Amino acid sequence: MKKQEVIDNLKKLAFQHKNKKYLTGKEVKRIPKLSYYIFVHFRTLGNALRAAGLPSSKLAAAMNISDEDLLSYLKNLQSKLGYSPKVWDIQRDEELYKKYSDEKIIWSLYKSRFGGLIKAKEFAGMKENKRGAYKTRTAGENFEEGEEVLPKNRYWGAAAELHVLAELLYHEFQAANIPVDVGLDILAVKNNKTFYFQVKHKDLSDSRAIKLTKSSFEKTGSGNVYYIFVLLSDNKRDFLIIPYHIVNQWIKQGFAKEEESSYLIHIDKKNGKFKLKEVELDNYLDNWKDIR
Repeated sequence: MKKQEVIDNLKKLAFQHKNKKYLTGKEVKRIPKLSYYIFVHFRTLGNALRAAGLPSSKLAAAMNISDEDLLSYLKNLQSKLGYSPKVWDIQRDEELYKKYSDEKIIWSLYKSRFGGLIKAKEFAGMKENKRGAYKTRTAGENFEEGEEVLPKNRYWGAAAELHVLAELLYHEFQAANIPVDVGLDILAVKNNKTFYFQVKHKDLSDSRAIKLTKSSFEKTGSGNVYYIFVLLSDNKRDFLIIPYHIVNQWIKQGFAKEEESSYLIHIDKKNGKFKLKEVELDNYLDNWKDIR
């Protein structure tokens, strides 16, 4: 699909949904592969809507800010605060962002554009002062100024997504990360069908459950959505590939514990088999061919 075809399809959708203020990902999904080619040609839905001369949501509009302005904003925010800004400083800013964007800058942009806030600061050439100093290395090792102490599982979420992307490519999907956090992490196209994936990692040495946010689950759920649980141990990676309707069935049957704002899925490995309570999960293990 060429760039102009993407624009034409967006205009067609806008006409079909003229009672709505703006298009969202839900409407875009109705045209096969449109989400993928929006990402290819425009990176974000906000950019694509802007190119088509169509209005966008506040979130989509916030995505239009350039990388250069994001970095300049960080540097100016540091000058204003007197120390290196953290996530909560960006969230609390009510004035400075207006110099760079019509909409409030969201900190997750730094994750999708630069790989995180710390990396963005490095790109901007920023140095930490004492109040904002951060260090690195695991506990017990020597530190170097300007780096940060992080537990290894801090990296595992991003690593899990990269694992899934690689596997999808190996299985001949055209796959890419979804840059805005809307409850889904990856979209992929194969045989003219578009699929969406939420990736969750599970450290098998940790007894905590996999958490699915209720609002995200209900908003993004459909027949072409899959949940991929990357089960991590020190020397092995396993993938449980679960269709949305199966996860929904687990919730209705009480296999997933319901909390006020989330569902908890406790996956254990017993006698070499993965289980959710009494439900055996090995049928979903590495079943990439069942994504269709």
